Amino acid sequence: MISNRAKALLLTICVLAGSSWLWGDSSFSSAFSPQLYSNYRAGFLSSNPLYFTEEWQDESEGISHPFKSIDSIQNALMEAFSSDSRHHDLLSYRHPLLKADFNVYAGYEADFPEDGNYDFWYKGWRLNAMAGEKVFMRTDWYNGAYHGDLDMAETDELIDGYYKRNGHIQLDNINGELAYRSDKLNLALGRGRFQVGNSISGSIILNHHVNDYAYLLAEATLGKFRLSMMHGSLIADSVYAYTPNSTVNALNYPDKFIALHQLSYFPGPYLELFMGESVVYGNRGLDLNYLLPNSFWRATEHNQHDRDNVMIYAGSNYSIGEGTLIYAQFALDEFSYSKFFTNWWGNKYALQTGINQAIPTGKISLELSAVRPYTYAHFMNHTMYSHDGRPLGYPQGSNLLDISVEANLDILPFCELDTGFSWRKRGSAGSSWQDNYHEIFAGQIDDAETTWFAGKQSNEIQLRSSLTIPILAHNRLLVGHDSLRRDAWAHKLFAAWQFIY
Repeated sequence: MISNRAKALLLTICVLAGSSWLWGDSSFSSAFSPQLYSNYRAGFLSSNPLYFTEEWQDESEGISHPFKSIDSIQNALMEAFSSDSRHHDLLSYRHPLLKADFNVYAGYEADFPEDGNYDFWYKGWRLNAMAGEKVFMRTDWYNGAYHGDLDMAETDELIDGYYKRNGHIQLDNINGELAYRSDKLNLALGRGRFQVGNSISGSIILNHHVNDYAYLLAEATLGKFRLSMMHGSLIADSVYAYTPNSTVNALNYPDKFIALHQLSYFPGPYLELFMGESVVYGNRGLDLNYLLPNSFWRATEHNQHDRDNVMIYAGSNYSIGEGTLIYAQFALDEFSYSKFFTNWWGNKYALQTGINQAIPTGKISLELSAVRPYTYAHFMNHTMYSHDGRPLGYPQGSNLLDISVEANLDILPFCELDTGFSWRKRGSAGSSWQDNYHEIFAGQIDDAETTWFAGKQSNEIQLRSSLTIPILAHNRLLVGHDSLRRDAWAHKLFAAWQFIY
């Protein structure tokens, strides 16, 4: 059990990690584009397209494609399997007011866990366009099929939403954004997923290891302040049985939304201080109350009969020169002033702090995360802190302590090794966002207690690595492993290939 003195120390660490530094002008971009996230990936499609940076090739004005002549087709085929860098896209358009690239891709991913193997074949396309210097458009679609051990395939991280299973598993997804970006204003309508706050093991505020969702996003920078807001449409985790018809009920998902707003302050060129709120609500239409960014949503929620799920958070990021980043964040779901330093079950909060250091061959990060029992739990389907069956909070769960290290190394001129180690101590009680505390603490909501690591305690060790190898101009390979030890070691090897033109 963590003592009151240890709790106070953890809080002090988080405060000190983001206070009393240098002063100056802002140098941070967006609350929804963290400086640090895990580079480890178990497949090319698991990477978040929001973090993809388009590399515009030099093309002549007008439309460019490889089908103009036999010679151009031959040159395109030679480039596709050349060891040189990429010079052309399948279809490009260049104009002083607009440039756009269209690509098609295909790939194969093979996974070899100990309990059964499976693979995934897919194809897709993506479109990137920029009008002038401030309007951007991006679309990324893929469709594929799993074969092999389908029960194991259903545990694959890509299957994070709707799919069809009939002899094989059919899966598709689309991600995109239409945005206006300037030095002071960022407006976007899109479908994607976000990580809020720097982290390598997963954000305690909002993590991106979920299915994509539709969103409206707005950010404005005025002087040393930035105000950010996002409103998204989520999928509830289960249906409501409103009718006696089971077929109708199977599709009766209640409306569910997430709203988030954040105020950031940049007192210096290397320091960011921020605080914000997120709220999950549903079973009704869009709530205009949560479109007002300069409001205190906790009070708003209370004045709507306390029927939504609000979380308050704060944090800081401090860059020492160009090579070191120190960060910390604190998320608070529920608390009582009189019980905060007691073992009352409703003291639901999470702490996270870490450091990222540049080294000659890449970078290395160290992170500590601690999450109280029941932190992300809620009792109504349409207000759970989740999306389509995946948690929106810390992806490792609650009632735990996690220490993670990740190294991102350029081991050859074009090869990148991303390797990580995690140690976790967790308790089974209150570890899931699906826990219904009204059932668990029935009749004693106001005075029931719980402790850190309550329930069955366990220690976990996780080792995982991925090696990305761009073997040809339009081809790349990925190999890696993921090993987890609870009671015994469980290992998984994986490999992937992708062609894009």
